[in-house]
This record gives sequence, C-alpha cells and structure tokens, in this order.
Amino acid sequence: MKKMLYLVAVCAMICSCKGLTYSTRTANTSDVPTQMWAQWNTSELAVSEYRVTGVYENPNPKKLLLSEQQMKDNAIGAALERANADILIDPQFTMEYQKGRLVKVTVSGYAGKHTNFRTISFEEQSQYMIEKEKAANAPQILINGAEVNNHVDAPAPAPCPEAPAAEAAQSKPSKRK
Repeated sequence: MKKMLYLVAVCAMICSCKGLTYSTRTANTSDVPTQMWAQWNTSELAVSEYRVTGVYENPNPKKLLLSEQQMKDNAIGAALERANADILIDPQFTMEYQKGRLVKVTVSGYAGKHTNFRTISFEEQSQYMIEKEKAANAPQILINGAEVNNHVDAPAPAPCPEAPAAEAAQSKPSKRK
C-alpha cells in the first residue's frame, strides 16, 4: 500500500510540472514627436498672514539616527499638515541637540495653499515663451533712449586695516632677589 501511495505522489509531481518552454517577444517602438506642446497648468498661491509652527522630535535618538535634512522635512510636513497647506514660505528652523545628537526640530513659516487651478491656453503659453525670450535678449537698461549696460562688477575688496606700528619695547630692569 505504501508503494502505491509513493507511486501516486511521484506521478502527481511529474504531471504538475510544466515542461520548459521558450518564447520570444519583440517590442515595437512608436515614433513620438520630440516637439510636443504640453498642456500647462497654473494656480494662484494664497499665503496666510500668520506664521504656522511644526515640531518633529526624534522618537528614539539613541537608536534611530535621522539626518538633519530628514528632521527638517518631517517638521515641515508637520507644519503643513497642521495648517492644511501646500507649501511653507520663509521657513525658519530651531534645532535642539542632546549629547551631540539632533533630537528636536521646530520650524516656523507662512502657510501657502494653491487655489484656482486652470489650464493655460496655447496663446498664453506662446506669450510666456515670447516674453521669456525677450527677457533673455533684451537690452540691459534704457536711459533717455541710450542703452546702458547694467552689468555690475563686484566691488573691490576693502583694504585691510594696517596694524599699528610696533613701538620699541622698553626694557625694564628685572627685580630678582
């Protein structure tokens, strides 16, 4: 009886295995125009006049080591979640350390929320591109019809203050007993 069960088990394993099959697949590529005009979207940004604060504390500073940037990002996320905002404007950070490890980051900034989303028309896109090109190639400044180059060179470094002339050291007799 055991031999019969063994034989059935072996047959079941052999029948359940698929044979090796090889297939070849080919991929076709489509010609996509490289100069596609995308639909642009725009929105207005409503900025709060009050500052919002977000705090992130490292839950286990001894084991979980987060970088300063990760801690800042988490604090910004807490502030945005608290204010139900999309962006934090003018963030200012305060960091607290214990035994040389960053344990708490507090961020304060103005909450901004995008509103009035809309698609920009083709004409507005074209006008934007034209204005951008004009700005890149525009003369610098026109004063009374004459072009003036507004390129400003870096100011010359301030001269180093001269040290006062060393006075001749006067020798004092030493008093030794």
